[in-house]
Amino acid sequence: MVERVPPFRSRVGKKRSPAPWMFAFIFLFFTGMFIVLFLRSPLSKIERIDIVGNHLVSSGEILHKAKIFKGISYFGVNREHIEKSLETMPEIKNATVTTTFPNQIYIQVQEKTPVAMFRSSYQELFPILSDGTILLNRTASVEASVPVFEGWKPSNSTLRQAVLQLAKLPGSIRRECETVRPVSGQADQVEIDSKRKHRIFVRVRNLSEMMLYYPSFYKHPSGTLFLLESVWFIPDHKAKEGA
Repeated sequence: MVERVPPFRSRVGKKRSPAPWMFAFIFLFFTGMFIVLFLRSPLSKIERIDIVGNHLVSSGEILHKAKIFKGISYFGVNREHIEKSLETMPEIKNATVTTTFPNQIYIQVQEKTPVAMFRSSYQELFPILSDGTILLNRTASVEASVPVFEGWKPSNSTLRQAVLQLAKLPGSIRRECETVRPVSGQADQVEIDSKRKHRIFVRVRNLSEMMLYYPSFYKHPSGTLFLLESVWFIPDHKAKEGA
């Protein structure tokens, strides 16, 4: 009786497929190597920094405040931190930082617009912001078409109140004001000399309200206008006749 022998099944040539974790390990290894090489290469370093919108503050001051410079790592730039840092500067209203991969930074700032100038005893002009801040570290090279405060001490509280009131005025009226001086013996009043040859006396606390009457006097001849509890105007020629 012949026994039946099961056929021989050869396993030669069959290979097990590599485990999935091997592919994952290889991928992570080469990805990590690529990142390390990129970070160590010049490609990840900041090469270009553009700053726009600054007039009062120099680009150098902005870079110093932001603590950024060419050559730093692109991945070390914290946009939110830079924006908050720049907005602590009294001249800057807001700042926006944009990064462009792999090596560019774009900084756009919006500065506070000076509403007046302060003339020192040395005849130097300094910008005054709408909140009353006098930028004593920034000399204005050219007298702008804004009122000039003269005859004041920088620490005078009335000066700051007058600036706050002046900032509320429409630009068309504010540009008519040439100089703003304190009134001797009347700490609550200021004297405004206009470009239309008018001397205007007004109380600081309601300057923004009372100066709205001034446009109705634009065509009056040179003279003195009192915008106090009551409003009256004295032309220069009548003042001379009365004297």
